[in-house]
Amino acid sequence: MINKRKNPVLIQKRHNTQIRRKQIIDAVRKLIIRRGSEHIRIKEIAESVGLTEGAIYRHFKSKRDILSLLVDEIKEDLVGDIIVVANHDGPIIDVLEEVFKNHLSAIEQRRGVSFLVIAEIISLGDKKLNQKICGVIATYTTSLKDILARGVASGELSRELDLDAAAGLFFGMVQGLVNIWALNGYNFQLEQKYEPQWRLYRHSVLNR
Repeated sequence: MINKRKNPVLIQKRHNTQIRRKQIIDAVRKLIIRRGSEHIRIKEIAESVGLTEGAIYRHFKSKRDILSLLVDEIKEDLVGDIIVVANHDGPIIDVLEEVFKNHLSAIEQRRGVSFLVIAEIISLGDKKLNQKICGVIATYTTSLKDILARGVASGELSRELDLDAAAGLFFGMVQGLVNIWALNGYNFQLEQKYEPQWRLYRHSVLNR
């Protein structure tokens, strides 16, 4: 009879590898916010997690490989914020506002984890990474369109609403606000600045 028990040493090794990769990704996330993605070097990444450069390369082939995994995490963060509230009861416009506020709250706590990192990675001009980010944004806006479509079908949102434009505007609204926040040295509270933009967006999509 074949012993199908898993090797505990291998299991622990895989677990340790996952933890280390997560530590590296989190370190890169913080370095990008502090210094910008164009200044990130493997040496700096290694120093921030207490590893040698060689140890970093045991987990990732290149800086692009690290950033690619970071983009995957960003996708989970952005779409996750939508999934959490997408099926909540109540008006669709309130669901959309909750998504918007959740983004800003998470960004404030993590210093621009998602939207600022997207902007920084795009600034590198790496075609493969940019294609991947395009896919992330497409998935994100599609999730928003699903919510918007429900609002149109229920009559809450305008039947003339362009779903692509409304989803794109939502994304751009958050991205723009976060960029301004970063350029101003994070010296204001994001949640205090969202209301004028949200009122304008709300007015543009509601059925009247």
